[in-house]
Order: sequence, then structure tokens, then C-alpha cells
Amino acid sequence: MDKEKLEFIINGMDMVYTFVMDSHDRYSSSRDYGNGEKMNMAEIHTLTLIADHPGITVSGVSEMWNRTLSAASQNINKLYKKNLVEKRKEKGNDKTIHLYATESGKQLSDMHKKFDEEELKGAAEELLACHSFDEIKKALEIVETGINILEKRK
Repeated sequence: MDKEKLEFIINGMDMVYTFVMDSHDRYSSSRDYGNGEKMNMAEIHTLTLIADHPGITVSGVSEMWNRTLSAASQNINKLYKKNLVEKRKEKGNDKTIHLYATESGKQLSDMHKKFDEEELKGAAEELLACHSFDEIKKALEIVETGINILEKRK
């Protein structure tokens, strides 16, 4: 590979690291999604996943979010303590627990979806003001390739 091109890519990765760290900070910070209680993105996205997939199990949440069982369980337990999620044991099997959003959990999930829709729409409009659709599409393809590379290295 051309040494100059390789150095350009390696040096440009600093921007990627900055983006990832800023995104992580945003992901970790708590905000009010409409019910007066602050939650971080992991919690609210877990709630929305459960609301969208009634009866999902902890392992199902773990798999869909590509997180450990422990991390999924911690978020689910926080939601359970806030009465946003209920747990139901499978009939004839005390080990398997299915998860359901409570009515207040469903309402909060809907508020979160509206919040995300507005946030993402605004971000998309800002990107389109600076870049063509084809450039954005190519950037997203590159991100997907990066995710695949990271998955292979796990």
C-alpha cells in the first residue's frame, strides 16, 4: 500500500477516536426523555428494545445489543426498579424470564422514539448541508466496514 495514503488514514483515525469518545460521553450521560426522570441512552434504548419486542429475554436483549449478559441485566434491573419493565417467568420453567414494558415504560419508549427521530433528523439535515447524499452513503459504508473489522478482531 502507498505509504502516504496509509499515513493519511492512520493520522485521520484521531478524528474517529474523537468522534467515538464524544459519542460515548453522550451515550453515558443522563437526560430527561419526557417523564421527568433522567436516564442514560443504554437504559432508554434497552427499554425501547423491550417495548418493541414484548416477551424478549435477558439473553435476547444481550444478543441484540451485542452486550454481555451482565450489562444487559444491570440495565434491565434499573428499568425494573423504576417500574418501566416487568418480568414474567415462563410457565413450567422458573429459569427463563420474559420482559415486558409496563404502560409507563411504553409511553416513555414512545417519547424516546420521538426524541431520537428529531435528533437524527436534525443531524441528517446538518450533514446534508455540508455533504452530498452519495458522500454520506459512502461514509456509512465505511463505518459498516469498520464495524465488521472490529467484529472479526474480537
